[in-house]
Amino acid sequence: MAIDEHPNVFRFETRLWVSAAPREEALEQLRAQRAWDKDNARLQRWWVALSIGAIIGVGGILAVGTASNLDPTLYLLLLPLGFGGGAILGALINKRFNAPEAHHASLPARPTTVPLTLIPSRVAKAAPEHASVAEIVEWSNRGFVG
Repeated sequence: MAIDEHPNVFRFETRLWVSAAPREEALEQLRAQRAWDKDNARLQRWWVALSIGAIIGVGGILAVGTASNLDPTLYLLLLPLGFGGGAILGALINKRFNAPEAHHASLPARPTTVPLTLIPSRVAKAAPEHASVAEIVEWSNRGFVG
């Protein structure tokens, strides 16, 4: 029996996982949790805020440098500071707009899963067919000792 055939081992997103629950139950819980994350997770638009902030910061440095007739070399050297300052300002504004909790109160609670352990490929290759769930978890957490 390969480890793939173990009743508590399942493959999800090309990786092997083990849990104390039966394969079908654990896989269903993990799929439900990932679907909730995809559909309902707090809007993570940090990249938009950083991008807009960085563009505004760089534009501000260029505008100030051009308007004040500074040597182009000087304000071009300040562009990274404008980029960084704008990105930080954008992140702070984004943090202010986002809810402080992990998800909005009107959303359903995030589904939970039974404890899952990712099985490294070295453990999957070397685990004997009669291995118990506890042994697979232990080997996955500290390395296989065969």
